[in-house]
Amino acid sequence: MTNGSVFLLTGKVACGKTTYARKKQSEENCLFLSLDEMVLNIFGDNPTREQIDSSDEGCCNYLQTLALKILQTGTNVYLDWGFWKQEERERVRQFFESKGHVVYLYYFDIPLDIRLSRNAKRNNSDDTNSFKIEDKDVALFDSFYETPTEDECDQIIRG
Repeated sequence: MTNGSVFLLTGKVACGKTTYARKKQSEENCLFLSLDEMVLNIFGDNPTREQIDSSDEGCCNYLQTLALKILQTGTNVYLDWGFWKQEERERVRQFFESKGHVVYLYYFDIPLDIRLSRNAKRNNSDDTNSFKIEDKDVALFDSFYETPTEDECDQIIRG
């Protein structure tokens, strides 16, 4: 049996990472692991900033361990953790590569107007596995994001 591959999905808020991963999961033999889904299932639909921040490392470690088990079955895994910082992307890439898995980084480079439209649609949906984010917070979150270089990416998805 061959080992599965890992797909790290990165991009700013409402760029389509989750939608993309959910579509892949419905179309092929893969599994989508979302940090947002895990946090929302643990703390409910309105976790505090303290709950989110204090659980981040433990949730990521758990999902990483779970991903390893899934990958060993030959199933591909799509990870939607944001990967906002280059250091985090490189650390996770090196971890999975050291375990013998091929890792791909997909960067979603989507203009702000499209992301704000998608964010409004998500905020008005009944999706309980995605955070509702106010438009005023999109710019704040964008300021934390480190855009990957082209040579860091295996695929750039533009829209």
